[in-house]
Order: sequence, then structure tokens, then C-alpha cells
Amino acid sequence: MKTERKILVCENGKLVLRKVSLTYKDSNGETAYLFEPEKKAESYYERIENNFLLIGLLRKADMSKLSNEEVQALMLKKHEKEENFLRAGRAKGYRFGVDMNPDDILRFYISLSPEERVALDCKP
Repeated sequence: MKTERKILVCENGKLVLRKVSLTYKDSNGETAYLFEPEKKAESYYERIENNFLLIGLLRKADMSKLSNEEVQALMLKKHEKEENFLRAGRAKGYRFGVDMNPDDILRFYISLSPEERVALDCKP
């Protein structure tokens, strides 16, 4: 979090750009923030996505330079890989449905042999 911000203020009818400090030293000499940085809780879908990234099923890709057709092809491939993984988990008794626990992805991955992991396009 930046400790200084620039803001526009009106002084004597004129707009002036001022720097405002968002920190101060408290009585102990420690730095204190006027606004605590937001601690963003990871959403349900982000946890699922991060677990897929951890096991190597998915990789992050910069799609800013790709055409719409290439982006659609990558998204289709992503959904196919996820569905194949989830289908294999359901076949082994894991509850991969609407109410699934994102940590079950990791439990299922751990239960697989290295050959099964490679077959599902994951890290061995």
C-alpha cells in the first residue's frame, strides 16, 4: 500500500494538487496506517482455480496479445482439462459437483499415482 496519495483540493477558489500522508508514527514510534490495507478473502472460485494451478492442471497465460479465436480455443481447452479431472475424481468417489470442497481437488491429486497425474495433464 502506498503511504502517500496525491489529491486535488480547492484552496481559495483554485484547484491545487497536494500530497497526503496515510501513515503516522504512534507513541511507541511504530508506523501506523490511517486506513488498514484490505485483506481480501479468497473466494470459492479463486480457491478452486488456485488449486488447479498448484497441481499443474492449469497455467497462467498472457492473453492480451491473442486474437478472440485463440482466447476462445484456450478457454475451451481449459474447461476440457478441468472437466476431465473432475470426471476422474467423481469416478473415484470424490464429490466434485456444485457444492464441492476446493481442498478435495488437492486430496484427489495426492491420491493419484504419477502415471495417473500425467494422464490427466497434471504435474507428476
